[in-house]
Amino acid sequence: MSSLASQLSPDEMKLLAKLEEQNRLLEKDSKSLSSVNGVLQSPSSLRNLYFDEDTWDQVVKEWEDWSKNKVGQLKELIRRGIPAHLRAHLWQLLCDAQNVADRQRYSQLLKTSSPSETLIRRDMTRILPQHQLFQSLDSTSQEALFNVLKAYSALDREIGYCQGSVFIVGMLITQMSEEEAFCVFVRLMKDFQLRELYRSTMTDLGCCIYQLDSMIQEQLPDLHSHFQTQGFHTSIFSSTWFLHILLSSLSVAAAPRIFDIFMCEGLEIVFRVGLAMLYLKQAELIKFDVEGMTQCLQNSIKQYLDPDNLIKAAYQIKYIPRRMKELRKYYASIKAKELEEQEELNRCSEKLVSQLKTELETTRLNATKSFNTLKEMQAKILQKEENSTGPDEDCVEYLQKELISCRLREAEALTRLKELKLHVKHMDEKWQNQQAHGGGQQKGGSVQNILQVELLSAQLKETHSKAALIESRHRLLQLQTENELTSNQLKRIEAHVNSQREHLQELTSQNQHLHNQLQ
Repeated sequence: MSSLASQLSPDEMKLLAKLEEQNRLLEKDSKSLSSVNGVLQSPSSLRNLYFDEDTWDQVVKEWEDWSKNKVGQLKELIRRGIPAHLRAHLWQLLCDAQNVADRQRYSQLLKTSSPSETLIRRDMTRILPQHQLFQSLDSTSQEALFNVLKAYSALDREIGYCQGSVFIVGMLITQMSEEEAFCVFVRLMKDFQLRELYRSTMTDLGCCIYQLDSMIQEQLPDLHSHFQTQGFHTSIFSSTWFLHILLSSLSVAAAPRIFDIFMCEGLEIVFRVGLAMLYLKQAELIKFDVEGMTQCLQNSIKQYLDPDNLIKAAYQIKYIPRRMKELRKYYASIKAKELEEQEELNRCSEKLVSQLKTELETTRLNATKSFNTLKEMQAKILQKEENSTGPDEDCVEYLQKELISCRLREAEALTRLKELKLHVKHMDEKWQNQQAHGGGQQKGGSVQNILQVELLSAQLKETHSKAALIESRHRLLQLQTENELTSNQLKRIEAHVNSQREHLQELTSQNQHLHNQLQ
C-alpha cells in the first residue's frame, strides 16, 4: 500500500483519503449500501461486500429475477468486476444478444461483399499493433475481428463501418466467438446509442461532448477556464472516449472492467471515468499548453493500473441523469436553431444564385444583341462602300478629285472671261477711233457694222462664259455639299461603331463579373 501511495499525486491521495473516510461511515450504516433506484452512490463500499462464486452462479441461473428485481445489487456486482470465465456469457445476457434476429444471417453476410473491406483491413493493420489490448489476438482472432466488422457493414449499409468499432469488436473477440461477438455488437449498435454516435452527422457525438464540457464547466471551473484560455476544446480529447468507449485509452487490466460497467449502465461510465481523470490531473493540466495537455491526457488513464481505484474515483463524480437530459434537450434546441439558420442561409444563397443566373442570362442576351447590331452596322458600312458611285476609289477620294477638277474648270472659265473682256475693250477703243477720224459715209457704215457684229459676238461669248462659270460654281457647291454630307455621315457612323464597341466591351466586362459572382 505504501508503494502505491508513493506513486500517487497529492490530489489522488486526497481523494483516496476521502474514500477511506466514507468506508468507515458505511461500516456504521449498512443501509447506505442501497440508494435511490438501486444505483450505488459510493462504490468504495464494495470493499465491504463479498460475493463468491455461488452468488455469480445464482445471477446466471436466476438472470430474469436479478435483471428485473435486483438491479441495484447487480450493478454493485458488476462494478466490482465480472469473473473472467463468466464475462462472455454475462455480456450476452446484459444486452439480450441471444435474441438477435440477425444471428442466422451471419454466415450469409460473410459471403456478401462490403465497400468497407479495404478500409477495415487498413485500420486493423494500423491500429492492432499499437495497442496492448489487442496484442494477444492471433491471426485467427484477427480474421474473426475482420469478419464481424465486415458482416455488420454489410448488414447496416447506412452506417457501414466506423473506425471506433475496431476497439469495441476487438474487446468482444477477446472474450467470445465471432458469431457471439457479432450478435453483441448488433445489440450495442442498436440499443446502446453506438449507432447514433457513429452517424456521419455526428449529432449524438456532439451532444455527448457538449454534456461533458458542461460537466467540466460546472464541476471543474478552473480547468474549464484554462481550456478556454488555451483554445483547447473538449472534443480534442473526448471524441475518442465516446467512440471507443475509452478502450483505446485504458490499460489491459482496466479495459474489461470498464466495459463490464458499460454493458450494464451505458455511456454514463464514460462521463464518470473521463471527469474523474480530469479531476485527478487538474493541477497538472493547468500548467500545460495545448500540446502538453494533449500528451498528458493521452497517457493519464493508462497510468491507473488498478481498475478498482479508477472505478472508485469515477463514482465520486457527480452525475445527475436529470441534468444530463436537460443538457441534451438544450443541445438539441441549439442544433435546431443552427439548422434553421443554415436552411435560411441556403434559401438566401439559392435566391441569390437564381438572381445572378437571371442577370447573367440577361447580360448574355444583351451582349449577343449588341454584337449582332454591331455586325449589322458593319455590314451596312461595307455595303455603302461597295455601292459608292466613285469609279474604283472610295467615296471621299472621288469627291475630292471631282472638286479639284471643278476648280480647274472654274479657273479656265475665268481666264477666258478676262480675255473676252480685253477683246471687247479693244474693239470698243477701235470703234471710238473710227468715229473720231471719220471717213466716207459708206465706208464708215461698213466698218461700223463689222465692229458691231464682232462686239455682239464677243458679248455673246462673254455671256456663254459667264453661264459656264455659274454652272461650274453650282457644280462646285454641289460637290462641296456632298463631300461635307458624306464626311459627316462617315463620322457619325464611325462614332456609332465606336460607341457600340465600347458598349460591347462594357457588356463583356459585366458578363465576366456576373460569371465570377455566380461561381
